[in-house]
Amino acid sequence: MRTSFVKVIANICAVALATASFAFAKGNAQAAEDIKIVKINDNNFEKEILQSKKPVILDITSTSCPPCLIMIPTLIGIAKNYSDIKIATVGIDEPNIDKIKASLPIQAFPTFFFIRDGKFINQLVGAVKEEDLLNALQYTPDPKVKANAARPKKVKNTQKNLVCKVNGQFNGLKNLVTISFVFGDYEIKNVDIVTDVFVPPELSDRREQMIEHVRASGKGEVEPTMTGFRMHIDNDCRFMKAMDMKRTSTYGEMRAGLELQGFSCK
Repeated sequence: MRTSFVKVIANICAVALATASFAFAKGNAQAAEDIKIVKINDNNFEKEILQSKKPVILDITSTSCPPCLIMIPTLIGIAKNYSDIKIATVGIDEPNIDKIKASLPIQAFPTFFFIRDGKFINQLVGAVKEEDLLNALQYTPDPKVKANAARPKKVKNTQKNLVCKVNGQFNGLKNLVTISFVFGDYEIKNVDIVTDVFVPPELSDRREQMIEHVRASGKGEVEPTMTGFRMHIDNDCRFMKAMDMKRTSTYGEMRAGLELQGFSCK
């Protein structure tokens, strides 16, 4: 992990889903049937990853990471459309992952590891497209499967607005992440991510340096607050456009994915 607090802030913006394969609340029953992502910790790492009969995409993520949120639709899409691939995830802020952190070279989020027959064959860092993930896994989809994945079944959104929040912490800096969606009938019309970062009094003299570093990265707007600073990424942000979020993700998919990552949604 990076120890410089300036690098910490860079990672919060430039780092990158921790999800699980358990049943959701009744309101998300349909989404639970569609999303098959395995949550990994020290207890099940060997069985689910090293002994997996399927090739694995292992996502190392943080709840305080905007690129992780942008990757949710892509990972859900692969899990839904390619049943012969296992999508697994490790939440770096969660307990019981000390062995994983000690054994894997994790320096930024998201980090993706690609495993076949118990062997690590590739690694990617940062938010990437579905095609990049499949290529790194050395996976060639069946033409029929690929065609079906390219034409997802449309599910009409009955809810139009979704707001989800989570308290996070990254290398000692506490923050509150709020992500808001506006849905059309069949697509995401707008995404807005606000990260309120708390800078403790003993680091207040470094706040301006942190803010300038974020501004220089070009990853959204940043402004000082009474307790630290706020980062804001919206639909028109160059960073958001570069992430290429799949606009066909549904209300149910996004809510299920975020709640599995620890967000509280309404």
